[in-house]
Amino acid sequence: MRQDQVKTRTTRGIQRSLLAPPRLPPPLTSLESKGVVYTKRWVVELLLELSGYRPETNLVDAKAVEPAAGNGSFLAPMIERLVDSCQRLGRDLLDCENSLVAFELDDRSAARARAAATGILTRCGVSGTVAEWLANSWVRTGDYLFEATNIEADFVIGNPPYVRLEDIPEETAALYRNAYSTMRGRADLYIAFFEAGLRQLKEGGVCAFICADRWMRNQYGAELRELITSEYSVEIVVEMHDANAFHDEVDAYPSITVIRRQDQRTTLVARAGPEAESIAGQTLSATLLATARHEPLAAPRGLRTALVDTWFKGSDPWPCHSPEQLTLLRRLEEHFPALESSARVGIGVATGNDAVFITKDAGLIERSRLLKLAVVSDICDGAMR
Repeated sequence: MRQDQVKTRTTRGIQRSLLAPPRLPPPLTSLESKGVVYTKRWVVELLLELSGYRPETNLVDAKAVEPAAGNGSFLAPMIERLVDSCQRLGRDLLDCENSLVAFELDDRSAARARAAATGILTRCGVSGTVAEWLANSWVRTGDYLFEATNIEADFVIGNPPYVRLEDIPEETAALYRNAYSTMRGRADLYIAFFEAGLRQLKEGGVCAFICADRWMRNQYGAELRELITSEYSVEIVVEMHDANAFHDEVDAYPSITVIRRQDQRTTLVARAGPEAESIAGQTLSATLLATARHEPLAAPRGLRTALVDTWFKGSDPWPCHSPEQLTLLRRLEEHFPALESSARVGIGVATGNDAVFITKDAGLIERSRLLKLAVVSDICDGAMR
């Protein structure tokens, strides 16, 4: 066994001991309505394709985890794909008992998820007894952040809940913070879901979420970015700010992220516009996956893509708004020194009276008292004026 493998397993053991709470936290059931955002089917199918959770692969012997089953937006198509994979392999459906685990916070939510799973299996031709047995095996009642820590997964897939820190009971928030080192500052609860999902992954496993992407750029996401860039590979980022990804209008700027437990490789960055919903799901996923394999296809209207050879390091922000701009930025960083190496960059000099302190008259005062200053209007045409 390699030394790095020993280190990884040791780290996981430490993490699991940290995640065992001294007592159960206060229930978050009352917060469900604040954190629930239901994902549209076309987005779910796209995310499943990008993660590699496909029926033509062996999903029976893989372990997939859905951290927040909700109304079954992800659970339903995952079950359909699992059944399809099982049939293709000629396996008994009972072999799928350990292939899928889905979590819900309280008994009522879990019961609805089990009923939905039973209905899907029945429609797939599974007998009622087997359908109920599998649904009961797959859907668990409990807090994913504490209940799933001993499960090693090949896939962690879903839409984690959006719950602000101030909406979480203080005692529960303290337990989450103690358990998840990336949950710092005013971190939203989904930060802990990201860390939990990533920690679960086997070597080569993938965490694929659609989630608000503020953590990619703001301060409270710094620890999570540090964790990802040090131990994982950012495979795909699809910005969906203008896409109609959810059933309800929400105050969030979502992105799909596909992160794998392996060394960092080339990253596919894309932007899906409002037209994406009308594009056939297979066309969307085929375009993105072909581009990721360096086999670019003509992107349909509403989809822009780019490949980035080097990803960000440490806790640096990820400015992923425009695939083309990001590609240019990385190319400039590779070939030129940082601007800060020869200049100070700020948001403004804040003199209080620019007419007094800013001048183009080089003879106004001693030259030793003058500092060079460039503002937006001096460089707007691409040359320094």
